[in-house]
Amino acid sequence: MRIGVILASHGEFARAALGAVEMIAGKQGDVALGLTAEKSLETFEAEMREAYEALNAECDLVVTLCDIYGGTPFNVTTRALLNGMDMVAYTGLSMPVVVELLLTRDGLESADAVRAQITAAHAG
Repeated sequence: MRIGVILASHGEFARAALGAVEMIAGKQGDVALGLTAEKSLETFEAEMREAYEALNAECDLVVTLCDIYGGTPFNVTTRALLNGMDMVAYTGLSMPVVVELLLTRDGLESADAVRAQITAAHAG
């Protein structure tokens, strides 16, 4: 199962997290989205849609990790789910969770296995 990952955060946190993981695990084909003060909600939603469509075309499953529950990146992800984007979505974006997911995803064979891996990494 090919798993694509979208990291979504306030500011540059998602990009920095992906960059740090790439120092450990090498270049990844995943997407990091950051909501900045200069970016409108509509622009961020469009970026989420584009990222999802690109990964969904190549992957069997798309996973989105957001920084905080109730924040704008989380709300955009929730709207994406309500609008039919089929993905696994979690809050609590952190380096341990991203590293664990990206380093183990090749061995994960289902959405349930992905959920279990993320949950275990959060408990970590």
